[in-house]
Amino acid sequence: MADRLEGIVSIITGSTSGLGAATAARFASEGARVVVSGRNEERGEAVAESIRKADGEACFIRCDLDDETSIEQLVASTLEHFGRLDNVVANAAATATTTGEKTAGILELDNAILEASIATNIRGLLWLFKHTLPPLLDAAQPDQERTSSIVAIGTSGTRNGAPGMPAYWATKAPVEVMVRSLATEFGGRGLRVNAVSSGLILTESELRTMTDEFRQYVMSLNALPYLGRPDDIADACLYLSSEEAHYVTGTTICVNGGAAY
Repeated sequence: MADRLEGIVSIITGSTSGLGAATAARFASEGARVVVSGRNEERGEAVAESIRKADGEACFIRCDLDDETSIEQLVASTLEHFGRLDNVVANAAATATTTGEKTAGILELDNAILEASIATNIRGLLWLFKHTLPPLLDAAQPDQERTSSIVAIGTSGTRNGAPGMPAYWATKAPVEVMVRSLATEFGGRGLRVNAVSSGLILTESELRTMTDEFRQYVMSLNALPYLGRPDDIADACLYLSSEEAHYVTGTTICVNGGAAY
């Protein structure tokens, strides 16, 4: 086990599967004490158990990002379990439809889809920042150049647009603005805040719902001749959360194969 994150406590939202689960495993392998978080208790416990079996330290705490009280309880339970909080990876997001299939174009959009997207991707993210900031600031030691950090997962589709997912793009676009705002406001107190702008990553859910047409569309825009893996995002989050990035804040790293979107 390496030690790039030795001893830090990290909450990773949406880590019961996909990008979040890969990031949780990667962080634990580097010495972090990880809070696996999401709505699905069975999957979350399985991710935490797999980390423990690999000699990492992890627990699962259920959290629903569209419920502010649930976020408050996530933070309180983390502090009760581990005694501190050093890092947050804000990965959880609502996709374009309530079933998880990214097919709701503007003509199919209804208020239920829009409200679900806003509740998690905007309100939930802001509540997560609000309630994790106090312990993150407590953990920082700016006079010793020791920082705490937030990494928020955005999406490259918000930069130049992509078809078929207007609610998702519209509610994920604010991520980079929030990151720059928090980095400016709290940098003097030792908090670093950055974003990872993700391209198309071959998670289990993506493989299950992605059409050949959409895959070919993305590949036509990519500079690289292959799509990303969950570990590609985990590695970017690892760098931004480690002391190797101690002079990096308010920025976005694009992990998207050089995609022109």
